[in-house]
This record gives sequence, structure tokens and C-alpha cells, in this order.
Amino acid sequence: MKKVPSKTTVLSKVTRRSLVIGLVMAAWVNFWPVYASLVLHSTRADHAHLSVALLIPYLFLLVGNLFLKGRSLSPSELLVVCCIGIVAACMQGEWLSNYFLEALTMPHYFASAENRWGELLLPHLPGWAVVNDRAAVTHFYEGLPPGEGFPWRLWIAPLFWWGTFLGAILGVNLCLSVILRKQWMAHERLAFPVARALLELTGVSGTHGTLSSLVRSRFFLVGFAVTFLIICWFMVTWFYVAVPPPPILSGNFASKLLPLARGFPPFQFRFSLLTLVFGYFTNLEVLFSIWFFSVLAIVQAGVFNRIGLEVGNVDPWGSFHAAVGWQSFGGMIVFVGWGLWIARSHLRDVFRKAFWGDDRVDDTEELMSYRTSVWMMLGCSVYLLLWLKSAGMAWGPILAFYFATLVLYLGLARIMVESGLIFLRGPITAQAFTWHLFGVLGMGPGSAVILTLTNAFACDAKTFAMTPMAHVPRLGMAINHRLRKVLAPGVMLGALIGAATAVGFILYYGYYVMGSYNFGTVSFRGIGALNLAGFNQLAAGRIQAGTMGTSWDRIGFLGIGAAFTGLLFFLRYRFPGFPLHPIGFTISASAPLRNTTLTIFLVWALKTIVLRLGGLERYRRLTPLFLGMMVAYMAGTAIGVVVDWIWFHGQGHMIHVAW
Repeated sequence: MKKVPSKTTVLSKVTRRSLVIGLVMAAWVNFWPVYASLVLHSTRADHAHLSVALLIPYLFLLVGNLFLKGRSLSPSELLVVCCIGIVAACMQGEWLSNYFLEALTMPHYFASAENRWGELLLPHLPGWAVVNDRAAVTHFYEGLPPGEGFPWRLWIAPLFWWGTFLGAILGVNLCLSVILRKQWMAHERLAFPVARALLELTGVSGTHGTLSSLVRSRFFLVGFAVTFLIICWFMVTWFYVAVPPPPILSGNFASKLLPLARGFPPFQFRFSLLTLVFGYFTNLEVLFSIWFFSVLAIVQAGVFNRIGLEVGNVDPWGSFHAAVGWQSFGGMIVFVGWGLWIARSHLRDVFRKAFWGDDRVDDTEELMSYRTSVWMMLGCSVYLLLWLKSAGMAWGPILAFYFATLVLYLGLARIMVESGLIFLRGPITAQAFTWHLFGVLGMGPGSAVILTLTNAFACDAKTFAMTPMAHVPRLGMAINHRLRKVLAPGVMLGALIGAATAVGFILYYGYYVMGSYNFGTVSFRGIGALNLAGFNQLAAGRIQAGTMGTSWDRIGFLGIGAAFTGLLFFLRYRFPGFPLHPIGFTISASAPLRNTTLTIFLVWALKTIVLRLGGLERYRRLTPLFLGMMVAYMAGTAIGVVVDWIWFHGQGHMIHVAW
């Protein structure tokens, strides 16, 4: 008599299968974009909080899964792969690997008698945090001479200690996401537009079905065909220069500027298809507030310029106007603080469960218990603070930097959860906040140098994996309960594999193949201000001048922004239906918003018309149209990389660009 496998045995096999595929995905979503951008000089995948590094292979996995029939992956297994990949995709490019390796190598490689880094910066850099041998970093940028081997001895300590530091950041992010999942999903019922779109594609119960049912929709086919044909048109221009590029979806060719008046920043227009797609799942008041405050920020900056009101230069990766950026960050502090205040009852339950084991608090649905989450978060936080202290940073700057980092991470995570925007930056960086709160006079050269070193995980001011991590518990709620428990270790292991893949590839190609200086990106060439060479030069200049103190003008605008955001919250609670949401104010002056404002306005107008004329039924019927656009965009981008690999190796083209 044939033995029937038990349910536990079947689930164990399913768990292993989804984990293995997820970990392979973690490696692949880092390998292909690093190769495409640094070697082919083709499309990058490090711009968005939901990376095309994951979306492209994940969609191919969904298509392949349709043909497996009896051996196909279940929706729960597909979501396990998605959760591992969505976080692992944040290890490549200017999410992590580029800036990280720059931080370890650029101080010694670019030091010269002219810039005086040897006097101003290098004495304050601990040997265990950077590669402090000039020959080793020179070979990384210019390639190893014949017969030379990889300098393992010089790399092991920095990679290990930075690995523990970055792992602790991911641990804090995971714990915060678990702790806030119920508050955001069950109590406040935030929209999670990105998660909803992924659930639609995956075919989890409660959505419109699998990819196989979507492709039978007429709207899906229309969205796919139109988008794919436009991308094919753009690819034709690569071979025939006489053919004009399409007005949209043609990389940097599609960016337009509209001057307003003397002193006013111009409107920047670039159609962002992914913003359009995920914006369709976003609440109307959030969409309205984002484009309204983005336009208002341009007007405010123009007025300030005309009347001569200045608080100093903008900081790297900050808003386009310093005063408006600090004003927005004041708003984000209140935005995050208010969110924690209204979550106080839930947080009280979490801490009661963590510290006293209160049986009345149920955490069985979470990825980790509240006790594990709270203690792990506290332990990782203490380690991060001690790591920075050991590196040479004083306690005041450490606490200010950690506070600003938490505000930005929680703020941007909630904004993405509520708005669906995947092209986001904070209004200022945590480094800029600390610089101007203390100045060189307040923190000293040692703290200033280590503060500059923390740009290793600056991630274009996007947060280090916090925004995708916030979606893991939400996606986890649609997963089989047994599979859900493997998510937390699976995601962390996937991040480790992804980081090792991206960093290992760059080190190998830098030393053995072409030299990282020849990767073709400005980041490894030290050109401009938005890389570690620029950050170090800025720090050296400030240390050499020795006059920078607290910027009270910027602190004043931070206070104005905080007060205005408090007023917005008051008006929203005092007058139900008040149309302005604080989200728009907190990110209004960031670079991604300037480029996507037109797209956000268009999707707001379109969704308003659809809901007014057709109601919810018409809104739901049009959903496949936007998913078809997204699938075509991913397919076209993937084909573009293949075309570059075959015909334009090393001289590729970018379909998917920043914002």
C-alpha cells in the first residue's frame, strides 16, 4: 500500500523549495543589475524603492510558473520568493554596494597633497573600517598587475565589521516593520498600494486572480501592447539615429524643463510609468497633496530666491532649496511623531508582551514574536551606537544621527506604504542634519570624518532597505501561516547573499577584469559631489575652515515646518474631508518629486474622472490596464538589456532611469 505523505512533510518540502528559490533570486537580483550597469553600461536598477532588479525576474518566474502545472509554485511560495527578493534587491548599485565600496577605498585612493586629506581625514579613520593601504585601493580602481593576488588581509576586517553594522541596521528595520504591521494594516488600514499590486500579479486569494487570468483581460492586453510598442520604438533609435525617440519611456531623452520666471526653479517633466501604475492604487487625497505641495515648494523657493532669503548651500542628496528642505524635514519629524502617538495603545501592548509576557496580547500572526522583535531591536540599536562610538564619533552627534536616521526610515516607509510612491528621497539626509546641528565646532574633526564615512549606506537618501522591509509583514499576511515563520530568517539570509553577490562581483571585476575606475559610473570615478570623493572633499573643506557651527537659520525653518505639519494634522482631525495630507509637505522639495509631479497629477486626474464617472466598478475593471503597462515595461527593459549585451556591449542604453 502506497504511503501518503503527511501534511507536515509536504509543507516542509514546500518551505524548502520556496526558500531555495528565494535565495537564488536574492543572488540574481544583485548579479544582473550590477553587470548591466557597470559592465554593459545599460539600464540601472537602483533608482526605485521597488526595484526592477526584482520585478523583471519575478515576472519571468510568474510566467514560467504558468507552465509547470502540477509542480507549480503556490501563491504563498511565490510571495516568499518576492519577500526575500524585494529586500535583497537593495544591496546592489547605489542602494549599497557602490557607496559602500567607495567609502572603504576612496579616502586613500584620492588623497593628495592638494586636497590635504592625508592631514585632515586619514588620521581619524580607524584601520578596521577602511582599506588603509594605498597599493590595495589603487589596484581596485586600476586593476591588479600581473602576478599579484587579491589582498585578502586588508579587506577581511573592514568587510566583517561593516557587515555586522549593516546587518544590525537590517535587524532594526525588520523589527520595526513587525512591530508596526498591525498598527498600519489593521488599525489605520493604510493602503499598501505596492503590496496590492504584487498580490494582484501573484494571484493571492482576495485579489483579481493570477497572471494567467490577467492576460485574458482586454485592458491588460491594451496596456501591455501600447507600452511595449513605445519601448520597441525607442530601441529602434539605437540602431537608426535618424529615427526620433518617443516622447515618453525613452530614458533621459524624455526629460523636459519648463522655465517659469527669473529666480524660480523650472518645472521638470518626465513621464514615470511606474509612478503612474502604483499611483492608481493610491488614495486621491494623498495624490492631490503630493502634487499640490510639490508645486508650492517650487513657488516658495522662487519667492525666497527673488527676495534674497538664503540659509546656505544645499547638501548632497537634499532638496533643491535648503530652507524648503529643512522645513520639510521638520514636517517629517512631526509626521513620524504623530504616527507613533496615535499608535501608543498598540505600542503599549507590544511592550507589555515583550517585557511581561501579557497573554492578552496576541502576536501569533506576526513574522516574529513581539518579545523577539523588541529585544532584537534594542540589541541591534545598542550595537550600532557602540560601533559608531568605537569608530571615533562623539555621543552627541551619534544620537542626533541615529534620531534623524530613524525619522527618515520610518517616515519614508510610511509614505511608501500609504502612497505607493516608489521614487522617494528624504528632504535632507541624517548626515546633513547632524552636520548643521553641531557643525565642526560642536563635534570636532574626528566625528565629522566618521559622519562622512556613514555615507557608505546613504543609499541616495532612500533608506537602507527599510521601505521594502515594511512591506514584508504585509505580504506575509497573505502567506500560509507555516511558511510565514520562515520569512524573517529567509529575508535576512537573502540580504546577506545579495550583498555578497554584489560586493563580490565588483571586487572581482575591479581587481581582475577592468578596474573599478572604468565601470563608467561617476561614482567610482570620484567626479562630482554625489559620491564618497565629493563627501570627503566637503568634509575636508569644512574641517580646514574650522568655522562651521550650528546653523540656526536651518533649525528655524525646521521649526516652521514642524508647526505647519502640526496645523495640517489639526485641520484634518477638526474638519473631516480636509483635502491636504501631510505626506505631500514632507517630501515636496526632493528631486524625485520634481520629476514625477506631472505623472502624479495625471494619475490623480485620471483616477478622479474614473471614480466620478464610473464608480468603484469601473475603477476595478481598469486595474489590469495598469498592470499590463507594468509587465510590458519590465519585459521591454529586460529585452533592452539583452540587446545591449549583444550589440552595444559597454555602450548600452538606459530605458529605466532615475525617476
